[in-house]
Amino acid sequence: MLRVGFLGLDDPQYVVSNPWIRSFSLQNLQHIFTKPYYANYSPVHLLSYMLDYAFAGASPFVFHLSSNIWGGIVAGFVFLVALALTGNRIVSVAASLLFIVHPAHVEAIAWVASRKDLVAAAFALPSFLAYLRYRQGGANAHWWYISSLALFLFAVAGKLSVATFPAVFVARDFFVEKRPLARSLPDKVPFLFLAIIVAWVAAGVQPPTGRHPEPYVLVAALVQSVWLLTGFGSYVIFRVAPESPPNAAIQVGAAILLLAIFGIPLLLRRRAPLVMLLIYWILFAFIPTQTLSFFHPVADRYLFFPSVAAVILLAWGIIVCGERFGRRGLIGAAAVLGIIAMLWAWATLTYLREWHDPRSVWYLAAQKSSDPYGYWNLGIYYQDIADGLGTMRRAARLSGQEARRVALGIWAGDPRLPALLAEWNEGQQHGGPIEGQFQDHLRALAWAAFDRALITRGNLILPGLYFRRGLILFDRGDLAAARSEFTSALNDAARYPYVEYREEMTVRSQNALGAIALAEGQYTEAMRWLTMAEEEQTRAGGNWVPDLTANRKRLEAIMDSSDLR
Repeated sequence: MLRVGFLGLDDPQYVVSNPWIRSFSLQNLQHIFTKPYYANYSPVHLLSYMLDYAFAGASPFVFHLSSNIWGGIVAGFVFLVALALTGNRIVSVAASLLFIVHPAHVEAIAWVASRKDLVAAAFALPSFLAYLRYRQGGANAHWWYISSLALFLFAVAGKLSVATFPAVFVARDFFVEKRPLARSLPDKVPFLFLAIIVAWVAAGVQPPTGRHPEPYVLVAALVQSVWLLTGFGSYVIFRVAPESPPNAAIQVGAAILLLAIFGIPLLLRRRAPLVMLLIYWILFAFIPTQTLSFFHPVADRYLFFPSVAAVILLAWGIIVCGERFGRRGLIGAAAVLGIIAMLWAWATLTYLREWHDPRSVWYLAAQKSSDPYGYWNLGIYYQDIADGLGTMRRAARLSGQEARRVALGIWAGDPRLPALLAEWNEGQQHGGPIEGQFQDHLRALAWAAFDRALITRGNLILPGLYFRRGLILFDRGDLAAARSEFTSALNDAARYPYVEYREEMTVRSQNALGAIALAEGQYTEAMRWLTMAEEEQTRAGGNWVPDLTANRKRLEAIMDSSDLR
């Protein structure tokens, strides 16, 4: 997992191409704390990347190592929270061990861009501990309260998903400590205020998706998420989102069921207040990820924070049941927990094998789920590798070691592999005939993956999918078909809700259409497209096509010399 590299989704934007994490300058710090970034506001999350970059630049190994360290820190706080809630060291050890081996955590730790979940949990849990210490009173109680508040601010600035956590504080006060609600609510107001501020900033930059929370989808997502929390689900980086049926009666029934799910735990408030508290922790933790209209209401990374309560509840429940039967019962409980831990560890190790490199992640995701994003990212991987080969490259040249690793994985068993490796060993890596065949094969694989994404995309607006298909056709010399794809990309970009990506795809598509017109000798048409792309890029303040102005000026000179203007 430490050598999986950066994924082509979110990692480039958050790490590889992020100019604001490259130094601890006052300008960078001011920017990440005062400006949203990449349709989000999570400054503490970006600060964690800044720390990694200060040590080793954009080294994927260091970033993955850092994510593992963050995960270990959270596991330590799981032990402390479990101890604070149950007072039982055995339960606390069991809960932290279960947390470490939970298969739902692979995505949050192995995918660098999911660091947000780790950072948020690493500050939210000590915030809760500080709050519990504040409730014990004493001369320093107010300092514990201020510490809790500050840690919560760091947590919610790491990821908005912990914004509802103070509701757990209220539930603990009211149902466990039996503190009157009128006295419990006032000291939660500052927490609410901080959550609202960060939520207001984050929600303001989140692109509209055209989807709205519907009772059936919320219930289906909750049921699926709870099943994944058991540690026995099927884990994948993208899964198909639940579809909402058009039947109004089903929606009404789902709404009633949703209310029941949140109301039934109240029945436990007298006999098992701790169980009720942990159930509400899980339920409250799902609210932020569901109220925003995401394309994927169920994702493994959303399970990271709810799983803290889940493992404490599981460990406590099994240990308490075992204690009722004396020493033998406790041994039996330990055995049950050991079996669960081994099954979870096996599932985690099995899933980790899929995170060998970016190709393995997307390849196996496409085998396990029909979600279009899996196919799309697999195609992007193949295309990017192809673009790093040959003499006319669109991407950075692959190193010899990386090229061999990719070839051994993709052409394993292919009779052309020895000839390809021999060609590279002879120093003909730059456009040799066998490398050309390998490049064509990669683009064929990319096209097949893009085709599958197109078939399964449903109502998703994916201008990048058409754009990528257009590039393949352009490279094959099929200019008419490439023009059709780039035009579709331009039309889809106009409907895309995320402003920055809409602007980027508009510029890239216009530039590509200009390149096609130029290749066909249609200079006036090419100038029209390049001028529009240049004006859009200037207006948006982007630099997606760095040589756009230079290309436009060269074309202008050609047209002037040929008297074509």
